Amino acid sequence: MFKVQKLENKAIVTIWGYVGGSNLQSERVSEAFDDITEDGYKLVDFHIHTYGGDVFDGNLICNVLDGFDGDVDIYIDGIAASMGSVIMLRGRNIYIAENGYIMIHPPQGGCYGNAVDLEKYAGMLRKLEKQFKADLMKRTGMSDAEVDELMKGDNWFDAEDAIKAKLVTGTFNPKTKNDPVKVTKAEMSAMDNKSIYAKFVAQFDKSVFNPKPKNKMNKEAVIARYGLTTVTAESSDEDIYKAIDAKLAEVKTAKETAEQALANKDKEAIAIEVDAAITAGKITKEQRDKYIARGEKLGLEELKAVFADMNAYDPVTNHTKGGGTHGGKKMNEDRSDWKFSDWLEKDNAGLEAMTDKERDALYKAEFDQEPGQ
Repeated sequence: MFKVQKLENKAIVTIWGYVGGSNLQSERVSEAFDDITEDGYKLVDFHIHTYGGDVFDGNLICNVLDGFDGDVDIYIDGIAASMGSVIMLRGRNIYIAENGYIMIHPPQGGCYGNAVDLEKYAGMLRKLEKQFKADLMKRTGMSDAEVDELMKGDNWFDAEDAIKAKLVTGTFNPKTKNDPVKVTKAEMSAMDNKSIYAKFVAQFDKSVFNPKPKNKMNKEAVIARYGLTTVTAESSDEDIYKAIDAKLAEVKTAKETAEQALANKDKEAIAIEVDAAITAGKITKEQRDKYIARGEKLGLEELKAVFADMNAYDPVTNHTKGGGTHGGKKMNEDRSDWKFSDWLEKDNAGLEAMTDKERDALYKAEFDQEPGQ
């Protein structure tokens, strides 16, 4: 469930679901708050109902709430369990439904690998646990020892317990279509957080939040369209979304690899073309790096066109008096009085074939300054 309502003096964001899932996802929460900010709201009521989920996506959601230029009040519509109990701590005020619940436990996860991999993963979990403990102590004033106890197993709080522990500011009366859900502490211990989450979803009139029903995913068509091999039609929507993301990431990596290989191939071809021009006497070895850089900027075909217009290099002294040679041909024209601008206009290829030193000398002689000044 995902709903944004804009009232006269505040915005109301209602999100139910798995942290990191299609609804309670950091990117979607960030977009919602960007939109609210653009409309100038400074107060947001943030309603959540979640059994937990991805720690890192949850941390990003916390950052979104912390970064909002205004006040955020948290409303726990049903339960705030696991990562949901961390997100709720970002509220200026925290309100829990009269029949709501909070579940706190240490960060959990798993990994596959050798002993070093497992040790590193355990270290990461300890760092996350340290962060959670700091957030709890800051909010409640609990001692380090008291918070340590909350990092052992699943710890459930009903509304009354949550108020006593200073986890919440107060309670509110939720609007339901049936009698409010009531779960005893004994039942809480016997049921997992997902089961309690589902029990609360059943009591609410979801049409209040989702007036338009969502279209059901055609899983078989999606799997066929994207060529997914890690999921089936029996997989959850969230697993299919993750498989699509993985497929897109795979395609992106392959595209970048192919583009890099093509770029490397072009660089090799440019170097071969430049070396051929050196062999043909069109440019000097000293000019090699310069023309390679020029080829990478203009492209291989443009570089070929430049070399095609060049003749074999002759020293400028052969171009200044009749009887010299240029490109293997006898020169009958006396060019001893040619200036830089004459070469540029009448024989640009000859000017290009000169060394930098020769061109600079002609330029300075005509314009009485160094090139580029």
